Amino acid sequence: MPENAGKKRYIRKFLQQIKPGDGYVENIWVERDVRLPGKEGEGYTTAESLSGNSSISNITELLRDDLKHTFDDRFFTFRFVAALVGSGKTSLLTYLHELTTTQSNYEKHSVVIQFPLDDLLLFGGSHSFSIKFYCYILGDTFWQLIHNQKLLPEVKKVAQDILQEYLDEQQLLDQLIRADLKPNPFRKKFSNFFATSGINFAELFFDVISEVKKLDSRFTFVYLIDQLDGLEKFPQEIEETRVIFRALLKQTTQKFKASIPLLIYLVGTSDNVRSLIKGDPVLNSLVKESAINLSSGSNKEFMMIKQEIDDRIKGAYKGYKNFNNAWEEIQNISLKPAQNFREFCQDYSGKVLEIHERYFSEAEEQKFEGDARELVKAECQKRWEKYLKQKAYTLLAVETTKVIPGKKTGKNHALDCYVELLHNNRRIARAFGEAKNYKLIVEHLDDFSLWLDDLEFNPYPSASENAPPDLAFMIAPSCSERLKRKLELQNIEFIQADKVIDKISTPLPSSTTSTLDKIIETKSTSSPDSTSSTAVNINTANETELITAFKGTGVKKKTIQKLLNNRKSHPYKDLNHLVSDLKFSDNVKAKLQIKLDNEEISFSD
Repeated sequence: MPENAGKKRYIRKFLQQIKPGDGYVENIWVERDVRLPGKEGEGYTTAESLSGNSSISNITELLRDDLKHTFDDRFFTFRFVAALVGSGKTSLLTYLHELTTTQSNYEKHSVVIQFPLDDLLLFGGSHSFSIKFYCYILGDTFWQLIHNQKLLPEVKKVAQDILQEYLDEQQLLDQLIRADLKPNPFRKKFSNFFATSGINFAELFFDVISEVKKLDSRFTFVYLIDQLDGLEKFPQEIEETRVIFRALLKQTTQKFKASIPLLIYLVGTSDNVRSLIKGDPVLNSLVKESAINLSSGSNKEFMMIKQEIDDRIKGAYKGYKNFNNAWEEIQNISLKPAQNFREFCQDYSGKVLEIHERYFSEAEEQKFEGDARELVKAECQKRWEKYLKQKAYTLLAVETTKVIPGKKTGKNHALDCYVELLHNNRRIARAFGEAKNYKLIVEHLDDFSLWLDDLEFNPYPSASENAPPDLAFMIAPSCSERLKRKLELQNIEFIQADKVIDKISTPLPSSTTSTLDKIIETKSTSSPDSTSSTAVNINTANETELITAFKGTGVKKKTIQKLLNNRKSHPYKDLNHLVSDLKFSDNVKAKLQIKLDNEEISFSD
């Protein structure tokens, strides 16, 4: 069997990534509300806009505002990020890194360095924490300036010139600028020299920023520093950290009047951040409005993560013979009260993973074919239209899974969609497509990108080739905006399309029975009130049907009886009407919203 044919399984890995509840998991990133400090309502993330933007309502808007403040408006941005353990501090930092590096006008004009502060404790040598800190960030800064091929050549040249001013030996400079030198060896060689050089590190740091800015006026320096709490048991290192940041902040305000393309985030637990700031009145006065206080997570946010998980399970396995049993178990999972994102992810994804392994451990995800091929073919006809108008050109669209050996690895890759553009029966361009039954996850892109590279995907043919570009598509019911951006950066286009399930009641691998039925799930084009015939109508269902429909939501029989009585005089218009009338909690509302989205309940008259 081809190496990548058939057995396309992602859900187990998806759940296992979530289960630890640690770090940034792009596939379940959910938006978090942001309020101003002191505004009514507990449990919210609070922060002030440094640019004066009063319309910020969520984390993404806040982070983009900070990026704009520095990258576009050219002002200094400094943030303390404080939260309890398990509340998403590191996730926020990595998300900010993603926002920076997936925007081409930022990525090509910046150095972005992310590291845990407590890593510096592991460095050998007797040098002070301050020297280790500056050697680390300056070493990584110079490595990126010299070795990042996306930056302007002039930037590389100015970095080399600065190093040459300090280094006594040409041999050491030659070693540092060697093209194949990796970050760790570079940092070691850099530190070995500069740690004992006696230079003013802060002065060198700001000189680098100033000199690079002269050559590339759009250039920005970004430092995302995690794990301040890792220094909790090291009072000397904490004090040196205070001194470092107090000096940096004073320099930016006094010498540069905050007009400097520098962005710094320092992240730690609430107690550690508070202790660091309050231990230094000067530092406190400089950063009093810069804190982002992350909430531990709300039930609304937890239910959004739950839906990200549930929807993918449904898309991957709906149609299998035992799916309904598995789905009922998932919907009836008893959720214990979670104190933070980590606890919720560990609890819920762990339980879903157990159910997954009982029912689908050997199951291949449902295929999405047929319509996907027609969509790709139509896109090819549109993109290659000027060629197809000429008689010498024809389109060859493969009607089944196409297995192609890689040019570099020799491995076979089974593509859902494959089209060729022929000129006098000679292939001059290709189109590749992969389709999924559920919202795309980043691993889909990772694998598809590797395949395309192995197949020598050519989206930018040279002028001498006189040929149209190769095309690549990913097809799915939905895709996050961040992942769409990553697709664009790799010249892959996203096609939103309704999912196709090839077989209803498909047997699990151990079974021998099968059916030939096929169902296509399409988005409703009728009125918003139209629903699936299998949905339980809240306004017409009897008590038994309602008890079944509300199973797993926590709605009691007594409340259902009240619903039956109240709807006689005022049928429920929608979920908000129902929640308001019966005074349901946010937790119950979130569970009912999922049932409504999955067309398990409806509100038709």
